[in-house]
Amino acid sequence: MDEIQSNINKAIAEAQKVRDELAVKSALGSAITKDKLAQLNDKYELFKEKSQKIFEVADDSADALKIAAELGIDAESKEDVMVALELAAEEIKYSYNKIQSLVF
Repeated sequence: MDEIQSNINKAIAEAQKVRDELAVKSALGSAITKDKLAQLNDKYELFKEKSQKIFEVADDSADALKIAAELGIDAESKEDVMVALELAAEEIKYSYNKIQSLVF
């Protein structure tokens, strides 16, 4: 489980880096790109907050499942939650990279 948590944290850090770069460059981008970036930023913040809460309740599967449900993750076990979080983190990172490719 530590490897998954590490992967999630790495994806969040990489997304944060691209997010910061995009924030600077979005002033030069189109209104559509700015809107997409704003929507993704909201998802990023929610994901970051909820995933950290899940890490904090590492020994309590019931709490982890409850927090995961708030993110729209339908899981039956803590392991399912962690795998879903890892996939979601990668998707957020991918989305930032996609917007970045549109801006540059």
